[in-house]
Amino acid sequence: MQSPEQADAFHAAGVANGGNTCEDPPGWREVATGWLYLAYLRDPDGQRTELLHFL
Repeated sequence: MQSPEQADAFHAAGVANGGNTCEDPPGWREVATGWLYLAYLRDPDGQRTELLHFL
């Protein structure tokens, strides 16, 4: 993703179309290599998608 806002929009569209948030809600997480903006989505078929933006 090119921005946190793009990740949020994709996530919101997925939820609006039958998906749901899995794991933590979208947001920034600090990892060993820096900061990541992560959003996890589970689609209606049960497949998990991870959206990420990093600095």
